Amino acid sequence: MKSKINTQFGLRIVELRKNAGISQDELAFRSNIHRAYMGTIERGEKSVTLNTVEKIATGLGVNVKDLFDWE
Repeated sequence: MKSKINTQFGLRIVELRKNAGISQDELAFRSNIHRAYMGTIERGEKSVTLNTVEKIATGLGVNVKDLFDWE
């Protein structure tokens, strides 16, 4: 379900991923998430669980709270 918060979350992941200089496939690998699923997250098409949020933060090497700092 595409919603404003899902879109903002996805864009934040893209921003952090690009700042880290890694591809979407590499982030998916580091996060132990299927690459197709990572794409749906980045496009804001999925609402993720807290477990997935933690996996993505770990894959990016950031704190969970950093994923929600889009203001």
